[in-house]
Amino acid sequence: MRILSMMIIGLLISLSSSYVLVTISIVSNNAVVTGPELLEQIIIAAILGIVIGLLSLIFELERLLFTIQLALHFLAVTLCVFIAGYFGRWFEHSGMFYVFVSEVIIYSIVWCILYVLQINDIEKINQELQKRKQ
Repeated sequence: MRILSMMIIGLLISLSSSYVLVTISIVSNNAVVTGPELLEQIIIAAILGIVIGLLSLIFELERLLFTIQLALHFLAVTLCVFIAGYFGRWFEHSGMFYVFVSEVIIYSIVWCILYVLQINDIEKINQELQKRKQ
């Protein structure tokens, strides 16, 4: 169930990020996107999101330090983004640097959100533990 959950979360984050980036790209370049091109980008984003969701399972490995897990995850995500960018021809519309910066921004936003959610979960768990002690 955890694997499916991570895949769905990755899919949703990827599709929403892709929608924003495609929209920005179209508006800033005054471009026109055909239906098949848009479908191709949606499929690439969906596959990318599912793979990144699966890569997030690296954080389940207790043998590795968190910093190592984070570095491995970021490197693997970057590799996947560049592979998806190659197949999606993202580098023709914007350079590799723009794609990388976009990835870093999205990665940072997602991690900040996940951090806040994790802090909230920890607080709830601590409250439940305090109730049990009383």
